[in-house]
Amino acid sequence: MSYDVVLKTTKMGDGEEALTKNLMLAFIHQLTEKDEKPKNIILYGEGVKLAKKNSEAINDLIEMEKVGVNILSCGICLDYFEISKKLGVGGVTTMEEVVNLLAASDNLIYP
Repeated sequence: MSYDVVLKTTKMGDGEEALTKNLMLAFIHQLTEKDEKPKNIILYGEGVKLAKKNSEAINDLIEMEKVGVNILSCGICLDYFEISKKLGVGGVTTMEEVVNLLAASDNLIYP
C-alpha cells in the first residue's frame, strides 16, 4: 500500500507545546522504523520548519530521503518564514505540485 504524509505544523495534536512537539518528532521517527516508507512527505505551513538545517527532525528526514522518500517543502512557506536558504533536506515544491500529489495519492496521513 502506497501512502503520503502531510505535515502542516511542527506539533502533533493539541496541548502543551513540549508534549505536542515531542509527539511530532516521535511520529516522524516511527516513519523511519516502518518497512514501508511513505512515497512523499509534503511539508507546508509551519511544517516546513521540520526540514530546516538543525531541526530536531532533520536526521530522520535525511534518513528517509536516503531510502527514496520524497521530502517536499512548500516554497511559499519557506519564503514566508525566510528559511529558504536554511533548507536541510529535500526539495522545494509549488502549490500546483502539492495539489497534484494529493489528488494522485492512494492514502494520505495528516498527523
